[in-house]
Amino acid sequence: MKNIAIITGASSGMGKEFVLQLDGTFDEIWGIGLGKESLDELERTLKGKFRGFELDLTKQESFDNITDLLNKEKPNVKYLANCSGFGKFGRYDEIDIKQSANMIDLNCRALVQMTEYVLPFMERGGRIVQIASVAGFQPVPYMAVYAASKAFVISYSRALNQELKRRKISVTTVCPFWTKTAFFDRATKTEAKEAVVTKYVAMYEAKDVVKKAIKDANKRKELSICGFIARSQVRLVNIIPKKIVMNTWISQQKLKKKYKNK
Repeated sequence: MKNIAIITGASSGMGKEFVLQLDGTFDEIWGIGLGKESLDELERTLKGKFRGFELDLTKQESFDNITDLLNKEKPNVKYLANCSGFGKFGRYDEIDIKQSANMIDLNCRALVQMTEYVLPFMERGGRIVQIASVAGFQPVPYMAVYAASKAFVISYSRALNQELKRRKISVTTVCPFWTKTAFFDRATKTEAKEAVVTKYVAMYEAKDVVKKAIKDANKRKELSICGFIARSQVRLVNIIPKKIVMNTWISQQKLKKKYKNK
């Protein structure tokens, strides 16, 4: 039986970084993402065996393809990292409703489906890594759907971690702060007339976030939060009233001024 890792969002960002850092650790890595060229290019840089699957995880047929392959090959999935997802910056009426619904589909529904389709193929000792965000610990005006979707990921994943203890399978929820990835290329493309987010308190490197995530998953930690600023923010927003947290965010980004006459 092959021991494999499955990484979603493997064509870029943190998904790609997971593939790079886990290269050679398993018999095979299955990388799921959009963009065949990106997946092929990634494969050429790896030493271990890699299989790239160009699949859109907002479509059921993509899951049908993966489950058919799992049922056919019956591997032992030692590692699952759900890294697919995206965000949008802007007021509710500056983000197309279809994009908001798609955000929920990919960030929440697809993550749950991938997790629960894979679980029957995980044995004792398996590890699941879910990519959430520090934004999931607070409501974030002008990033409302994205932050809410990550709150779902945190709540679902922490609860699932408890449910899976009897099977000795761990779920580690990764909550990055601002991180240098292609995330911003898509997040900023809305109908907003001005940049919504202009102040970034800190910007982390994807390789550092993933390195800590792998280390924490190996220790079977429930949460993985990279960096002093990120950890400090999570602690603070858990004790400060949410109204103050939201007003602080709005003030920091000067959003009252931007939306004064809109």
